[in-house]
Amino acid sequence: MKKIIFLICTLLITCLTFGQKIQIKKDKILYDKVEIAIINEPYRNHYDFSTLSGEKKFSVDFKGLSVNDTQFYQWLEVTNADGKIKTEIPHDVLITAFDVKRIIAHNLTVKYNLLDASGINDKALATFFETQRESLSDKYGKTVASAKIEGDAQKKKVQQIKSQYNPQIQNDKSITFTNAGKLVIVGRMVTEPYIVGGGARDYVHIYDIDGNKAASLGFVSMMANYKVTTFDGKNYEYATKSMYSEGNSTFLYEFLCDLISHGYTLGHQIRDENAKLLAAKIALAKERSVNIYNKKGYLIDEEGKRYDGVISIYFQMLDLNETGQVLPEDAADNFGKRVSIKYKNEKNQERTKSFKASSKAYFCITENNKETFYYGLPVKGEAMKKMQNIGNFAFDNAFFFQMIHKEDKIMVLHDPVEIEKYIIKITTEAKGQMLDRRSSENLSVQLADYLKACKSLSEDIKKNEFDLKIEDNLIKIAQEYQNCK
Repeated sequence: MKKIIFLICTLLITCLTFGQKIQIKKDKILYDKVEIAIINEPYRNHYDFSTLSGEKKFSVDFKGLSVNDTQFYQWLEVTNADGKIKTEIPHDVLITAFDVKRIIAHNLTVKYNLLDASGINDKALATFFETQRESLSDKYGKTVASAKIEGDAQKKKVQQIKSQYNPQIQNDKSITFTNAGKLVIVGRMVTEPYIVGGGARDYVHIYDIDGNKAASLGFVSMMANYKVTTFDGKNYEYATKSMYSEGNSTFLYEFLCDLISHGYTLGHQIRDENAKLLAAKIALAKERSVNIYNKKGYLIDEEGKRYDGVISIYFQMLDLNETGQVLPEDAADNFGKRVSIKYKNEKNQERTKSFKASSKAYFCITENNKETFYYGLPVKGEAMKKMQNIGNFAFDNAFFFQMIHKEDKIMVLHDPVEIEKYIIKITTEAKGQMLDRRSSENLSVQLADYLKACKSLSEDIKKNEFDLKIEDNLIKIAQEYQNCK
């Protein structure tokens, strides 16, 4: 950082020093008040540089292209003495001066060393013409041509807006469109008086019919450029010949038409855009969630009755803003507790029923020729969730869990959301044993007690012969329990 500051300071001192050294008097270039070369302007914007004896060394043509009244490009075309070699360099204004000849001479001295105390530096001049440079006339020409095409297209768009909407700013600053011959209020405009030296601030505010701010216009520079800040973040620069004042109705009208031409049609646009954005977020959140929405399947209730239809169940909250929080932290966790199935009865009439996880119902989702089962059951363990639910007066701690492996006597399931949580469920127990986030060593005692009907397996679990965080180990435990005698 110190080196950068040093270089900047050095450059500023150099520019200031050379600015004082290089002077122009009539057709003479002076270096430290000593004549070193001649500069002539035979015609407008063309300058010939010669030695004091009159030998022409090179010439400079001042070039410029403008996009509009506020955006332009300037550069210098430098040609050698016989006119065979040309190169182009930026027109850098490195000193404060009104004389273009002095500005150019100063630039050539400071940046390219073409002039020094001895006059025109032939060695530096030879190096200068040997250096390959991009064609600034091509570069700026393409930029200006493209900008003019865009500018013409923008003018046509604004004219179309005037014809299509006939936007008007009424005396009370309400903004109206003409629709089928009737004036329709679509928003309002709020303006503030211009403050000299007020710095960067907004002076015009556009609100839609719902009171939402659609856009603001702020001052940028003395070149009559303005920045437009929009509700959707697609900010842009507004260039105009006119200067803003609170009473300049022409300025305000043209700005309004330009804003509308950029697609900001006011009315209920922001409300509708927000609704679309919310719908898109919901659709994406649904896709990313483990919730089941209208999936084909069947459900078996406690009495063994089968219902075929489409199934829906919410296992988690929709994470619209991708925060990672999909389960309540303070409120009761009611997700995964109730499943609904839409089916047709014996009369072919559509009906919808819902079943709690505590009802001992289970259901199956059939998708891509694959069946996935979910069983409703209460569990032992997971004290924190039970305390959370009891604290919020929710005493039902039965949930639907996804089945991973099933034997006649035992099942292995897991939580669809917190997939690191597994449940072991045996047929002789009403509740399953939750294997939560605690370490395998801490969980082994509880699981061993839960499976105590198989003494040898229970003892192996107590000895920590199984890492209970590995799914294959849990399946192995289920298989050994099934075959235990």
